[in-house]
Amino acid sequence: MLKREADDQQFSGFTKKKCDNFKSEWVTEFSNGTVTPHVSGCKNVKLKETENTNRNRSSPEEVKIFIHSVLLAVKLNASMLSVQDIHNHLAECAKIPVSLRNESYAFEFLECIDSVVKSEILNEIRESPFHTLIIDESPDISASKMLIMYIKFRRTGGDLHQTVFAGLVKLAACNSATIVDSVRKFYNENNLDMNRMVMFTSDGAAVMLGEHNGVAAILRESIPHLLEQHCVVHREDLGIDDAWKTIPFIKKVETLIRIVYTLFSRSNVQKTELEEIASAVGRDVVSFRPLNEVRWISKHFAISALVKNYDVLIEYLKEQVEEDNDPAHKYCLEKLSKPEYRVALFILCDVLGDFAELCNILQRSSLTTLEAFQFTRAKIGKIRSQYLRGTVHFSETVQDLISSCNSTVNIDAILHFIRQICDHMDKRFPENELQDWCVFDKDCLSCPSNLDDFSFGHQELSRLANRYCDLFQKDEQSYGEELHKEYSDFKLIVAEKIKTGAMKTFQDILTFTRQQEQFSGLNLLLDVCGTFQASSADCERGFSLMNAFRTEIRSWLDTDHLESLMRIKLHMSTGNNINLDSVYNFWETGKGREKIN
Repeated sequence: MLKREADDQQFSGFTKKKCDNFKSEWVTEFSNGTVTPHVSGCKNVKLKETENTNRNRSSPEEVKIFIHSVLLAVKLNASMLSVQDIHNHLAECAKIPVSLRNESYAFEFLECIDSVVKSEILNEIRESPFHTLIIDESPDISASKMLIMYIKFRRTGGDLHQTVFAGLVKLAACNSATIVDSVRKFYNENNLDMNRMVMFTSDGAAVMLGEHNGVAAILRESIPHLLEQHCVVHREDLGIDDAWKTIPFIKKVETLIRIVYTLFSRSNVQKTELEEIASAVGRDVVSFRPLNEVRWISKHFAISALVKNYDVLIEYLKEQVEEDNDPAHKYCLEKLSKPEYRVALFILCDVLGDFAELCNILQRSSLTTLEAFQFTRAKIGKIRSQYLRGTVHFSETVQDLISSCNSTVNIDAILHFIRQICDHMDKRFPENELQDWCVFDKDCLSCPSNLDDFSFGHQELSRLANRYCDLFQKDEQSYGEELHKEYSDFKLIVAEKIKTGAMKTFQDILTFTRQQEQFSGLNLLLDVCGTFQASSADCERGFSLMNAFRTEIRSWLDTDHLESLMRIKLHMSTGNNINLDSVYNFWETGKGREKIN
C-alpha cells in the first residue's frame, strides 16, 4: 500500500513536471502576442458581425422603440439594467427583436443619445457670440469632489438667452488651480472659445471668487473683460443669516423652534397624538421642519409650519405637561403661551415669506444681474416702507392677534430684526452694484432728470467701450462715439415705451434693440448684459439631480455615465425634444463601424 502511494506521488510529480516543461516550451515557442490576437480577433469579428446583422435586421421603428425605453428609464431615474425589463414588458404587446433586448444595447443607446444632445448643445454654444460660465463644487454620495458646469448663451438668430448643463468633472483636489485646469481642459476638448466668456458666476466661496487667487481672478488674467458674479441667492441668504445671529430674542426663538422640531422628528407616537388632537378639533397639521433643511428658505419653512400648527400644538403641550410634566414640553408651552412669542412668530412668518418669494424669483434660470438687482431693491424698499417708516402696516392676521391680547405686546425686538435684515441686504446689494450697466436699467431710463441731461450715460458707455472694444473687434474711440450717438435717441425712445407700457421688462428692451439696426452698437452691449447670469441656482439643482442618480445603490456609476444621464434628463426636463431620427442614424452607423452588405 505504501509502495503504491509512493508510485502515485512519483507519477504525479513526473506528470506535473512534464506539464510545466511543456507550458514553458509552448510559451517560448508561441508568445502571448501570437495566438491571443487571433482568438480575440475572431471573437471581435463575430461580435461585430452580430451587431451589424442586428442593425440590418431591425427596422428603424423597432430601434426607436428601444431608444424610447432608454429615455423612459432616464426620465424615471432608473438604472439602465431596468431597460431590459421594459423591453420584455413591451414584447408582450408588440413585436420586438430579441437580439436588441440585451442590456449592453441600453448602454449603447444611452451613449448615442448623449452624443447627439451634447453635439447640438455645444454647436449652439460655439456659434453664440458670448456666454456666461456658472460653476459650483460639491461632494457626491461617495465623497468624490465633483465640479458641475452650466453655460448661459443666446442661440444664433434667437431672442432669448438660455442656461444649459455643460458638463460634470471629477476633481482631484478642490483648489482654484485644479478647478481652472479642469475648466480649461473642458473648453479645449470641446473646442469652445474661452475669450467669449463675459461673466463667471458662482457662490461666494474664496476658492471661486477670492480676490487674488480665486478661480475668477485666475481666469481674468487671460480674459481681461471677464466679470465675476456672486450668486444673488447666496447673498440674500447670508444677509438674513447675518441679521438672525445678531438679535438675542431671535436666538431664543431659534431655540424654541429646534426643540419643537426635535420633539416630533424622533417620535412617531407624539406625531400621532398631535394628529389625533387636530382631528378632534377639525384642524389639519403639517410636518414640522428643521431650520437648516433646505439651503436658502429653511427658516421660512420652519416658522410657517410652527405658525400653522400653533393652536393644536398648544393643546398637545398642555396635555403632555399635565400627564408627565416633561421639561421640554413645559419649556415649549411656557414660551408659546406668551403673546410676545406668538406675535413675533406670526410677524416673522410674514417677513420671511416675503424674502422666500424673492428667493424663488432669484432662483429663476437665465435671470440677468439687472433683473435680480431690480427685484431685490424693490423687495427691500417694500419691507422698509411696510415696517420701518412711521406707521407699521402689519397683516390683518397679525393685527387681529395684537388686538386680542389683553396687554400691550412689545414688538421692538422683531422690528429691530427687520431693520437689521434690510441693512444687511443693503450692504450685499448696494445701489451702485450695476456700475456702468445702470445705463440700461429701466428705472434709470425712465427717470426725468436723466432724460433731461443730454450727457447722461456718456461716461458709463465710454468705460464699457474700453472694456469690450477688443472683444467686439472695434476701435475704442470710434466705438465710444458710436455709442454716445445711439444712446441719445435710445434712452428717449425706451423711456416713452416704458411710460406707455409697451416695455415692462429688460427682455422687452433686448428684443426691441435687436430689431433696430440704428442701435447696432448698443445691441452688442445689451447682448452681453443679457448673457449675464445672476445666480448659481442651476448648479444646486444639478447637484440634486446628480444625487438622485448616484445613490448608495448606484454609487458605482462612473463620471462619464453619470454626466450622460444628467445631460439627457435636464435636456428633456426643459421641454426640449430629442430627435430620434438623429439618434437612430448615429446608432445605425455603428459609431464608425462599417455595415455588412
